[in-house]
Amino acid sequence: MKKFLILVVLAICLVIFAGLAVQPYLKEINDNDGYAKIIIDNEWARLTPNGMGAVFFEIKNTNTEDDFLIKASSPNAQSVMIHETQRMGNMVHMKHHSDGTKIPANNSVLFQPGGFHIMLSSIDKNLKIGDKILINLFFQNHENISIEPILKIKPPIK
Repeated sequence: MKKFLILVVLAICLVIFAGLAVQPYLKEINDNDGYAKIIIDNEWARLTPNGMGAVFFEIKNTNTEDDFLIKASSPNAQSVMIHETQRMGNMVHMKHHSDGTKIPANNSVLFQPGGFHIMLSSIDKNLKIGDKILINLFFQNHENISIEPILKIKPPIK
């Protein structure tokens, strides 16, 4: 029994030390893999009765280099565009960002009503409030990210 306990303790120590030895190597790979660390948070989508909608979220770029959201797509909408609401005096208009949107290094960009958003048109008529809609986000330096925000009328309460 004593030999068995010694073997168990030795096995546990071996696993711990092997993990510690590999950890710096894994961190080095993750830090130098060439991809920005992009995080999408607080996503939600607004659906309107006319088949239009918009998607809102926060993009966090935790890398030391800028990245760009270059386009978005959805199998649930005929048209998906990166827009920005701009106000000039009493006039409001939408600016289409056909070349994408810069996501600065170590910073975030908020896609919110009255600002940046993903504009959806001709949304699948079978979708209703409370359903999820698939949105694919394409970045210049980061791998693609898919999100599934819930369709709502009003923003979520914080």
